[in-house]
Amino acid sequence: MTGRRDVDPAAAIRAKAGAESTAVLRGLLPPGTRCALVDFPHHANVGDSAIWLGERALLRELDVDLAYVCDRHTFAEADLARRLPTGAIVLHGGGNLGDLWPHHQQLRERVVRAFPRHRIVQLPQSVHFDDPRNLARARAVFDAHPDLTLLLRDAHSLRQARDAFATRSVLVPDSVFALQDLPAAGAPHRRLLWLARTDHEAAPHAEPSPDRTVHRTDWNAGEGGGPDWPEQLRSVRTAIRAAADALRRAPSDRSAEDLADAFDAHARLQLRRGCRLLGSAGAVVTDRLHAHLLCLLLGIPHTVLDDRNGKISSYRNTWRHRHGWPRTHLAPTPHRALRHAAAQADRLRQET
Repeated sequence: MTGRRDVDPAAAIRAKAGAESTAVLRGLLPPGTRCALVDFPHHANVGDSAIWLGERALLRELDVDLAYVCDRHTFAEADLARRLPTGAIVLHGGGNLGDLWPHHQQLRERVVRAFPRHRIVQLPQSVHFDDPRNLARARAVFDAHPDLTLLLRDAHSLRQARDAFATRSVLVPDSVFALQDLPAAGAPHRRLLWLARTDHEAAPHAEPSPDRTVHRTDWNAGEGGGPDWPEQLRSVRTAIRAAADALRRAPSDRSAEDLADAFDAHARLQLRRGCRLLGSAGAVVTDRLHAHLLCLLLGIPHTVLDDRNGKISSYRNTWRHRHGWPRTHLAPTPHRALRHAAAQADRLRQET
């Protein structure tokens, strides 16, 4: 997509996606529901931070009472049971339902297995299993629960879930579209940014020849935070540890909210860093779904490549016509992607 960044291209998209998400969740989490939000993404993936903040916005809109929050390291089954003897357990969304990221799947299955009397809502996820044994184990756990709802964020994942599991599965947009305010992207100071996956979800694309006008990085490199970033990150991590300790020592709604607020501060830091990084170039090439979605929301010219499992194309094919996305380009090769992005950057420079 091209165009000036002072024009918000995403208001209508937010409205449509938000209405669909809220309509589904209101049927599952009526106002006043006591709930837990499990599996805060305590890592450097900006996309997961954006999802978390969108989920928090949705839960506030639904007017539910938050009794317990945790990441996968601070989760304690006994603590959750004490804080939420009845109510709903809400599981963080993203792209880890399956065996690509086993620690998160193990936590998900542990929660579903341990709380058969609670309503459990899995917020929007993509699904991918490589090993049939892992799928069979998940099926046994999920299908044994009497009140589990899986929300899937693309049509391919919805089909997979409905083929694999007897539990209820519903199509819902990614929670990033519940965000109403994004950090400013800033003015570009480089020509092209290539934000490329460096993990096992990366597609085996042949890399193009080195080009000094292309800055290559990934979320985990920690770029975009600015000179005060390390100290800010240390401060918010200290706040998370203190809030988690307080929740364990003196569990209350207030201490649960304090930990949620500390998690939010971490997520906002990561999201601000990510938006600054995306805005640092005239155009972006990426194979990360949320770099694509954030560029879409911020009006940043960009071109996308698919990841190894087709997550980006699956999401685009599900929603871009339904929600009226501005035109974006899915390139078949890195060379074509860079060529298209270079043309976008050149057009932006001419317009400004």
